[in-house]
Amino acid sequence: MRIRRRPRRAVSAARRRFDWRDDRGVSSSVEQLFAFVFLLMLFLFFMQVIVWWHAKNILEQSAAEGARAAAAADGGCNDAATAATSIATRIGGGWVRDLDVTCTGGAVEGELVTVTVTASTPGFVLPGSLTVTAVANAPEESP
Repeated sequence: MRIRRRPRRAVSAARRRFDWRDDRGVSSSVEQLFAFVFLLMLFLFFMQVIVWWHAKNILEQSAAEGARAAAAADGGCNDAATAATSIATRIGGGWVRDLDVTCTGGAVEGELVTVTVTASTPGFVLPGSLTVTAVANAPEESP
């Protein structure tokens, strides 16, 4: 038994070219575009987290060094700012900007010295920068 097919109607080349009913390839391209944009944004987000984490580690090291310098028997808060700034600029380079070091305590022997280091790190996704803060403590040493 043979199945009869309906004869195809003759269609001009211009009409065949703009036949929008057969758009199977277009939806695939749009899906790929959205997937690419999503993956690009995800990559930039991960890069931003890595840069923030790196800056956080640098500031934690500089705050610890500043607290150690301020808690020394012959040290003070001025030494903390110098030591913390030196470490942050030497290790951080361009990843650490607008550095601010604050030191509290240490006036009495055995008191806890607290050094807070705050800086900004460049942003990838949005314009501007992210603020990163690290805090370190050390007991004041006796002379």
